[in-house]
Amino acid sequence: MEYIWITNMVIIAIEFIIFLIIGISYIKNYKKTGLKVYNQIFVFLFVFMVQSAMTLYIYYNFSKFLGLNVSLPLLIINITGLTGTVLLYKFISQ
Repeated sequence: MEYIWITNMVIIAIEFIIFLIIGISYIKNYKKTGLKVYNQIFVFLFVFMVQSAMTLYIYYNFSKFLGLNVSLPLLIINITGLTGTVLLYKFISQ
């Protein structure tokens, strides 16, 4: 397995952890307020966490037979996605 594939999987795992942290934060707020708007946020977070888990599985399988010509463009896409996820976390945590 190439290091770029491992880097891609680490980036996706970091995104998963950030979504988990956001979810835990909103669960605490939901328990305090009980607002129904949090239900949509939980669905949103759940969808992105499932997407991250599926991406990890797919990348692991891709790493067995695909090389640098696939992993490098995915790395650029994943760095962009991680940047967006980190910005989302920063905006939410203000």
